[in-house]
Amino acid sequence: MGWEQAFKAPENPEEDSMEKAITKAGLLKPPSLRAGDLVAFVSPSGPLRKKDRQSLEASLELLKSWGLEPVSRKMGRAALPFLAATDEERFLQMKWALSSPEIRAVFAVRGGYGAIRILPSLEPNWLRGDPKILMGFSDFTAVLLGLGLRARVVGIHGPTLVSMGKGMAHQSDTSFLRELLMENKIPGPLEGETWRGGVGEGTLIGGCLSLVTALLGTRFFPDLRGAILFLEDVNEPLYRVDRMLQQLRLSGVLEMISGLALGHFPEVPSFRRHLKELVLEATPHRIPIVARLPFGHGERNLPLPVGCWARCDGKEGILEIVEEPLARGLG
Repeated sequence: MGWEQAFKAPENPEEDSMEKAITKAGLLKPPSLRAGDLVAFVSPSGPLRKKDRQSLEASLELLKSWGLEPVSRKMGRAALPFLAATDEERFLQMKWALSSPEIRAVFAVRGGYGAIRILPSLEPNWLRGDPKILMGFSDFTAVLLGLGLRARVVGIHGPTLVSMGKGMAHQSDTSFLRELLMENKIPGPLEGETWRGGVGEGTLIGGCLSLVTALLGTRFFPDLRGAILFLEDVNEPLYRVDRMLQQLRLSGVLEMISGLALGHFPEVPSFRRHLKELVLEATPHRIPIVARLPFGHGERNLPLPVGCWARCDGKEGILEIVEEPLARGLG
């Protein structure tokens, strides 16, 4: 028996005794966090770089100041330099975090690359049977979409621990994140720039453009019918962004959505101008588009609840979450 089959979840996992809150689209809301909760920090993707160790320590101290208890499972080093550990060890760490009932949230340490390699081995029933908060972005998009949405559990597209530890652009952003995770406060409307008018509503789904397109054509790609699709990316030249947009267009995905929300992309004026032209060209005229929203790899990365109902208002240039993202914490 290979390591992929060694930890199959039970076919009928016991449902928790708490009443599970449901989103408008029928996804489970994981409980909000409380002081004393254990939160796992995991590395399903790239290794922790020396320059990032101090940032990780700073974020762990921040979590402790909120009353949370960060925990992890040690791993050895991988032979491949772009991975945090072997596929087996990264899988075992994720399995531990997802299937341990005392752990109430799973936070990504950093992005990079590699989550997609272990995605087929991660069982949705581990999360569905015991909903807990998944949070991260960049390469962790694969986990939010390929595991979280397959389990039909809301996840948080938000900072990794390394990016959190480097310091958020505004002190209010840290408070904003804590209030979301621990008080279940609905994120306020994110203000951006109108690229096309109109208003659309639907389930908020998306993440890093490179990872969204990497999942296209696999069983891990989400159902985007009627969704508000959000996208961001970093260090991608314009022609590659266009290629990915065209891939989404040719697949028919962009015909299905109700709105498009764009976060961080390179802020060079010529890039932004051409990006707008390419996005407008790739999308149907009926789709409202709001761009330059404060999420992703930029200076600000405000959390977005993946799987919650949202409103993309191209007239006002805002993206608004219209339902609570989490359930009330276990009492």
